[in-house]
Amino acid sequence: MNTYIKETKFATSNLIKLINDEEDQLITLKSALTNKEKHHRFLYDDFIRKDFDPDDHFNEHQMMYAFTKQASYYENQIEPLNIKINELKNSISAKQESVKSLSGALLQIAKQGISIVHGNLENCPDGRVIKNEPIKNIIWQGRNQSIHYEEGRFRPAVVRCFENIGISLNDENLAKEIIDLLNWKTYVNYEKDLISLLD
Repeated sequence: MNTYIKETKFATSNLIKLINDEEDQLITLKSALTNKEKHHRFLYDDFIRKDFDPDDHFNEHQMMYAFTKQASYYENQIEPLNIKINELKNSISAKQESVKSLSGALLQIAKQGISIVHGNLENCPDGRVIKNEPIKNIIWQGRNQSIHYEEGRFRPAVVRCFENIGISLNDENLAKEIIDLLNWKTYVNYEKDLISLLD
């Protein structure tokens, strides 16, 4: 086995574990958000149902009581739920960015292996082929997209690769989509691909 693969095993195996752990947490957060939003809809619908028509011959005391009760219900039931929903949305967004960054780091290590061992992309064996693209190119161009996505302009090689693999380029880091396409859910899968490219 190539020395580069051995020497980067600790980092890459832990990155893959972190990506998987973060994804699990992301699933939990999304589930919690769905539940909170359902609860919010239920409470809000209940809030609306409790609304009353001021023309229904309520006296002033009854109207004040109803308004106070409605305001209290909103403040004590609905507003705390709104806050929790926003917190969950922020957590999900942060977790998604974490997964993308970790995935980009994994692509960077793989791409760097190609550079160190072969000097450039052309000298590297193709490895397996996914959607008519050799994985060496998917790794290389995926890493380039991940590094330069904020610039919004991609080199033709990146554009061609992403067109071929069916992932639409946009202004987001798509490293996780590349990791998923490569099926690097386990270190074993990652290592197998790297051996095919670097040995």
